Amino acid sequence: MKIATIIVRILLGGMMLFASIGYFLDLGDKPVFEGDMLAMMTGFTAMKYLFPLAKVIELICGLAIVSGKFIRLALIVLLPISVNIFLIHAVVSKTDIPMAAGILVANLFLIYANWSSYKHLFTP
Repeated sequence: MKIATIIVRILLGGMMLFASIGYFLDLGDKPVFEGDMLAMMTGFTAMKYLFPLAKVIELICGLAIVSGKFIRLALIVLLPISVNIFLIHAVVSKTDIPMAAGILVANLFLIYANWSSYKHLFTP
């Protein structure tokens, strides 16, 4: 279980780092959106702060997860972003669902692996 946790931690942190660094350094081609995804992305980009905020959170959480420092906090902060990534791909774009599901499952797996740190939050 410990080796699996380390592998999943490095992969999830690496994906978050890659996504945020790629955004800030403008790496790669910009995707072309159509239909509902175009409408949603137009709204997201109209809010000038949303993408930079999400990418800064991904960068900080990715660094924390890869380094192993503040990992429990980073996993909880990253959870709403992981859920949103999955829901956008599953409901709106209907593409890259396995990748989005992998991010969500990796986040949930790491939370489960560190459950002893979180269970006191759920006791009355």
